Amino acid sequence: MGLLERARLAWPELMVTDEAFAAAVTSAVGDAPDVGAAIDELAIEDLYLAQACATGATPALAAFGVMCDAALRAGLRQMNLADDVIDDVLHEVKTKLFVASPGAPKITTYSGRAALKSWTRTVATRIAVDRLRAREATTSEDDVLEHLADSADNPELAHLRARYTTELKLAFEAALATLDVRERNVLRHHFIDRLTLDEVGALYGVHKATASRWLEAARTALSKRTRAHFQGTVQVMPSELESIMRLVQSHVDLSLSRVLA
Repeated sequence: MGLLERARLAWPELMVTDEAFAAAVTSAVGDAPDVGAAIDELAIEDLYLAQACATGATPALAAFGVMCDAALRAGLRQMNLADDVIDDVLHEVKTKLFVASPGAPKITTYSGRAALKSWTRTVATRIAVDRLRAREATTSEDDVLEHLADSADNPELAHLRARYTTELKLAFEAALATLDVRERNVLRHHFIDRLTLDEVGALYGVHKATASRWLEAARTALSKRTRAHFQGTVQVMPSELESIMRLVQSHVDLSLSRVLA
């Protein structure tokens, strides 16, 4: 049985062109002295799945999830990560693997010389370690809203920022914590990863219009809950509250980059 036939037998619902698969195999064996032996060592079925994922096809991404998600979660739990952090890492893994930003998706670098599940676990572990190191390098969370006001802010906003920095930080973080995993990740993909709505939609297997609705709903929920948490701790005049909320909304990308990064 030929390599392509064997791969398609394993994944009959997926489609990779003959040329793309041949190129992937050729790249994988490289200049090995014994090409036949090198091919025998490849995880051919996994290599085919990876090439299918590179096309962004929804069935391929779903098959990847079935194969790898449970193993990734198990590996990340061994790092004593909380479930919400594990969810965030998994979304970051899939963004890195399947979204071409910039260049080709990272999944195209998979060579088949190790099982796809093991290779992906390595990617996830590196991302988790980077996140832990970044968190340790952060000197304090008290500066989440420290730089919200810049030289362009009017005196009123500068005054409000200076007066309510701590309360705003706590309200924003409390509101963010109430969002579900998808809402947090859609915000991260848009404001931090700078993905387009088309790319976010492709990541979740939905149309960009659906991704746009998700993003708007997450922003609205974050704004309303920040407002509610702030009002629950600080008594301000309605006019001041509106100005404070404009201050938060106008710098939401900076705030998210400090909390979600």
